Amino acid sequence: MADLHGDRVSHLLVDARPVDHPTARNRGIGRYTIGLLSGLQQVGAPVVALYETDTEAGVLAAAVPGLALQRWSPAVIRAHTMPGAWYLATQLMLHPIPLDPVPRIITEAGLPVAAVMYDVIPERYPEQYQQRHTARAQVQLRGILTRTLDALLAISQFAADTAAHELRFPAQRIAMIGAGVEGQFMPATADPWPRLREVLHADGRAVVVSVVGSDPRKNTHRLLSAWGKVPAAVRRTHRLVVVGAHDDALLAQWQQWAHAAGVGHDVAFTGGVTDDEMVAVHQVAALAVMPSTEEGFGLPVLEAAACGCLVITSNVSSLPEVLAERAAEFDPYDVAAIAAAIERALNDAAHRDVLWAAAQRAVLRWTWAGTGSAVMSSLAALGPRQRRT
Repeated sequence: MADLHGDRVSHLLVDARPVDHPTARNRGIGRYTIGLLSGLQQVGAPVVALYETDTEAGVLAAAVPGLALQRWSPAVIRAHTMPGAWYLATQLMLHPIPLDPVPRIITEAGLPVAAVMYDVIPERYPEQYQQRHTARAQVQLRGILTRTLDALLAISQFAADTAAHELRFPAQRIAMIGAGVEGQFMPATADPWPRLREVLHADGRAVVVSVVGSDPRKNTHRLLSAWGKVPAAVRRTHRLVVVGAHDDALLAQWQQWAHAAGVGHDVAFTGGVTDDEMVAVHQVAALAVMPSTEEGFGLPVLEAAACGCLVITSNVSSLPEVLAERAAEFDPYDVAAIAAAIERALNDAAHRDVLWAAAQRAVLRWTWAGTGSAVMSSLAALGPRQRRT
């Protein structure tokens, strides 16, 4: 077997299969994988995207033109097995975990392996995410597999710190690489309202937007309760727009919470939206609110900022890292604090200037090119672990 140790990264083989994974292709790990590959290409990294199906290849070719693509095969892996080559696993944190996040041919070739670390939320909240025996087994399997890897590349410092603790992985072998935002998230160059005709209609009130989900950590209940505590004078000129896919039962629950807060007529629920509608709703919004109690990064914060929208966010988990502005933060467990933060962000002109500056700094700091550069420098600095005996 060739000696694969060395500082320079000669080839980086990236598992690109999540781009068409049924639970990841739309906005999650699949989208992160595309952004990561784009960033690696932008910085001239010696990257090869490994795909399995023609559909995956088509998605990759359209999203990252000119990207080096290779179909998974033992011959391709052997051809790239040389000093300085690495394999980057992108599927390790998918739920449920795939059968082969690190395929056997990678192990047999002796390639050092790094994995993208998104979050360890199932590990941190077993009472919610590990109720079934199969879920517990998945978490245990992920931990065992993670501890065989050479490095973890975390999307935030919070993800890095919690992964080290929950997975018992050496903190000194975890690097923070961040995230970026797709180019379509940008300030409007024309009236965005026509692009929202299928999901939201203008009613003369300004928009306060929040991207939520079904998971309790998205904190939708407290958000709606807080909107009820925003002064009526503010709500007369502003409407809360809750963006997130839902079934009938979840929508009924959200509507019940809104009515209980006395704001049943002051909230619009869009349901699931397209990428372009997501961009447009942030372009029309006067403010975006991210009330989540835990995120691996908090991409909606960055997406809103990139659209020219002011953002306020929870002061817990990874979320303070995105804007790095204390004035933009609130306690997500305190309904009154959320309401006060919303009111101030809408009414205080000087405060809005601070939020605007924070949003612009975030857009400049968090880029896919920066992520690609961080991947390459981190792998070179960490190097493979010493050979195991």
